[in-house]
Amino acid sequence: MQRAVLQGDPVLRLSSVRPGRRHGAALPAIAIAVTLVVSACQVAAARPAPSHTVGLRPNPKPSPAALVPGQPFGGRPRIMIVGDSVTQGSSGDYTWQFRLYEHLLADGLRPQMVGPYGWLHNNVTNAEKDYSYADPNFEHANDADWGMALFREKSAIRRKVVTYRPDYLLVLLGLNDLFWYGLSQPVMAGNLASFIAAARAARPHIRIVLGLIPPDIHERKPAFAASVASYNRTISSTAARLSTTESPIAVADDGSGIGVAADLWDGTHPNANGEIKIAAGFADVLASRFHLGQPYPVPYPVLPIGPLIHPRLTVRPSSTARQAVLTWSLAPGANSYVIYVQDVTRGDTGFTRLPYPLPVSKDPWTAGLLSSGDTYTFKVQACKGSDCGAFSNPASVAAR
Repeated sequence: MQRAVLQGDPVLRLSSVRPGRRHGAALPAIAIAVTLVVSACQVAAARPAPSHTVGLRPNPKPSPAALVPGQPFGGRPRIMIVGDSVTQGSSGDYTWQFRLYEHLLADGLRPQMVGPYGWLHNNVTNAEKDYSYADPNFEHANDADWGMALFREKSAIRRKVVTYRPDYLLVLLGLNDLFWYGLSQPVMAGNLASFIAAARAARPHIRIVLGLIPPDIHERKPAFAASVASYNRTISSTAARLSTTESPIAVADDGSGIGVAADLWDGTHPNANGEIKIAAGFADVLASRFHLGQPYPVPYPVLPIGPLIHPRLTVRPSSTARQAVLTWSLAPGANSYVIYVQDVTRGDTGFTRLPYPLPVSKDPWTAGLLSSGDTYTFKVQACKGSDCGAFSNPASVAAR
């Protein structure tokens, strides 16, 4: 739907987007017109559907995680993080594993992260084995995969524990089971107990940390919110019931303080600040229950959100009068771009934000109905879901 509407009207009429007494009503008028045409698409452009609302793909055959040149490797303890897209992360992310790993290093530890995976999901192309980490210099091996579900992983975890021999298993699973499959609480409880038993069968003294399901935009629906709350209680009660001296189980309060609007770029997946809060929940319980490192320092830092890589913008006059063609490089993870424009000749003191974001498919993009002879400066801002981040360089053009 997005592409058809935008291709049907590829030239935004910029001459009417002018502040000031004579043109003051033009921008609201364009915004209203755009809303009438693309209202069904605008939200999707700003906030794509979370992974667990678009279907679970079959789990690919695991392969060893590739090492990034210069990253540290080895040491103790061996830690395997088990999770779905919330843990794996997508293009341009740090991931909460990065935050936890850096925290443990700062505490003087040298953990070895293990597991069959170790890459990001490309949220723009829907491809795997994306290595566009915001910072790739950490041990990113894990058992985290887009769409992973507990009911599947309970049958696979024994083999993985045998292969990778983790001392600690950090687990954040269950959201896909609840949302996609609507599994009942007794089934969820049974699957969790089976998962724990399978891990212990492979490694009897393994230490396990179970993460609670973090807040999610779909919890606005009371029935789903009740399901998540019930399963989180099941996680806590299962940990208390099955924990032993030989193989202790602890629960991480990894959702504490997470705000859906502020900390999740699409209502499900964490942005840079959400990643810190999830990592902190696991770090705190590792410190308090297992004396592994220190609690995560508070207050938590507030980090920039949205794509971090600045697009490279170029602009040229179109062969058609009063038009200009913009093209820009793509930023990892950015699934939309916002255009800003300034009429330098007229003396604009700032940029005007155009009323709706453009999807990746609209690069290059044509700006139309410019004033002949005027010089315009453009810039674009890369956005990932609702989080807009890095700006491009400003680029100027004289309209013909």
